[in-house]
Amino acid sequence: MEKLTTGRNTVCFESDGFKLEGHLFIPEDYKEGEKRGAIVVTRPASGVKEQTAGLYAEKFAEKSYITLAFDPKGYGGSEGVPQMEDPFSIISDNKNAYKYLQSLQQVDANKIISAGICMGAGHAVAASSDDQRVKATLAISPYLTSQIDYPKAFGGRMLTKIMMGISDPIIKLFKMLGVYFYIPIVPLKKWMELIPATETQTGMKQYYGYENKPGSVPSWKNKGNFYHASYIMTGKYNPFNYIKGFINKPFFMAYADGGYSTDKIEQFYNDVPADEKFIMVCPNSTHFDLYYKPEFVKPIVDQACEFLNQNNLNP
Repeated sequence: MEKLTTGRNTVCFESDGFKLEGHLFIPEDYKEGEKRGAIVVTRPASGVKEQTAGLYAEKFAEKSYITLAFDPKGYGGSEGVPQMEDPFSIISDNKNAYKYLQSLQQVDANKIISAGICMGAGHAVAASSDDQRVKATLAISPYLTSQIDYPKAFGGRMLTKIMMGISDPIIKLFKMLGVYFYIPIVPLKKWMELIPATETQTGMKQYYGYENKPGSVPSWKNKGNFYHASYIMTGKYNPFNYIKGFINKPFFMAYADGGYSTDKIEQFYNDVPADEKFIMVCPNSTHFDLYYKPEFVKPIVDQACEFLNQNNLNP
């Protein structure tokens, strides 16, 4: 059993045969022998644990929860095909993160909570929806419409299906040969503006960047493995599909009033079959403001913790 101390610990756990790296936060007020509630924080698409997922993990730890922010396969310090944003793989990583927390003597296995930011919110819901180990789910600044928005940027669903139909055999061949192609995630350079971009990708400039940006950390790479595109482009992955399997458990959502597809966010919230749920709308904010700005992060964490306490999921 690894030696854990209060504060941030760099830890590793296994997921589908790969070693994942995470930051595990033990609250400063933790006493030896205690068992605490624990929160897994899933990062946004392309992100790493040193960015917003780590920030939220740290803030929830300040509220006395044990927290884990991790790099999914292929990102940051984790093993796997580099920069492969595979939703189904990340869902599996989440489930293995729950298993890892269960194995820790410091964790109360009856108080495991799943949280996610942006696309990570959809992954957190998908992973925890039918998982009995998870007692509550938190969706923060959720981005739930990639299956709609990404095809739009490439001419619509029909054209996208034709493009993917033509390219899929080529993609599979190169994948078998171990040859991978990468495309920029955020249009940070002038020439990148020639590539179709979604509104969200353009907005990512606010947070991600090479210098002087909140999400500028050495482990973040502005590239995505092209082979993951078909999951989202063809609608194979859709977080709305997981709502029907959601086991009744507390559900919390916080989103920006100036965020993306707020009507769909509210539809998602309304459709989640939870007896106990709470929605928080952050006024005068954008999607990426909720990633890092203290005036939004603190109230979200405070309200989420109050909600968890009301549902007997205090740390």
